[in-house]
Amino acid sequence: MTDVAPVITSIRYSRSVSRKQPREGDLRETKAHGKQVRMRQRVTDGPYRGSGISRNGRLCYEWVSYDEARQRGGEHLIPKEKNHD
Repeated sequence: MTDVAPVITSIRYSRSVSRKQPREGDLRETKAHGKQVRMRQRVTDGPYRGSGISRNGRLCYEWVSYDEARQRGGEHLIPKEKNHD
């Protein structure tokens, strides 16, 4: 009986810290679109209205304006305005 050693076909290594990926509730501000918040994509019409969209088993996200986030029920994702009186 002959013992066969496993064959290494590839080696993966990294040399730096991976880039932080955006998450739900993250904020950004662009010149073209202004202030935006990241939210899960939702079905807008049909019998599945309001349910989340996923592709290949992963949830889909999109950047939306603060006003649109409030309409969709994402008030908890938008930071509170501070009054400096």
